[in-house]
Amino acid sequence: MSRVISAVRTLAVVGTVSALTLTGCSGNGDSVSAGPLITEGTLKVCSDPSYPPFESTKDGEFVGFDIDLADLIATDLSAEVEIVSTAFEGIQSGLALDTKQCDVAISGMSINETRAKKFDFSESYFDDSLALLVTKDSGITSLKTLGDAVVGVQQGTTGETFANDEGLKPRQFEDSALAIQALNNGDVQAVINNIATVEVAAKNNTSLVVADTFATEKLGVGVRAGNTELLDSVNATIARIYEDGTHKSLVEKWMQ
Repeated sequence: MSRVISAVRTLAVVGTVSALTLTGCSGNGDSVSAGPLITEGTLKVCSDPSYPPFESTKDGEFVGFDIDLADLIATDLSAEVEIVSTAFEGIQSGLALDTKQCDVAISGMSINETRAKKFDFSESYFDDSLALLVTKDSGITSLKTLGDAVVGVQQGTTGETFANDEGLKPRQFEDSALAIQALNNGDVQAVINNIATVEVAAKNNTSLVVADTFATEKLGVGVRAGNTELLDSVNATIARIYEDGTHKSLVEKWMQ
């Protein structure tokens, strides 16, 4: 469910937008059909801003890899961007898209079969993996040395699914920040989440370390099922940024 609708991130609007469809121009000059949007001229994006470096808030603004990606998609559609702050469970369950809280969901979301039954996925825009975050003095060096340790996981994530499937002892949290806080407080002995996110936590807190990585994943943009025109437009932007080097620049900006 949506917690709050953010301030709108505005990009230059070019051309005329019809009531039913939005036609934009991609970065290479080719015309791209945007498909129906909920609000004329605005691309509404559901995102959980507790997931750096993909999305977070800084000085009251949404920032991160996914936020920049949303801006690029909107630019190719000649549209404005509105980021809708949404709990991840509402995103990955498909509820936010089904109830038209947003046109697309961009929130560090792994592509998997269960989610793909609820909404459509774009082509992958980022290769990621799961990772194990622990304190340096924990004595835990890998999944095999977890023993009976309690593992913090974010609700609705592939990290939670992995922990359950592997017979670990997961403790569920609403967002990744709360899970990492619990690790710092000693309430859990480890956290499983995407490697890009736990690496940020380890960088910001020298008492934490990434002990293991596993389960390679691909991240994608969620689009309401059947909105093929918008999905094609999203895929066109993803293909463009890989081709013109923009994707590499985003990785260097947010992941290094």
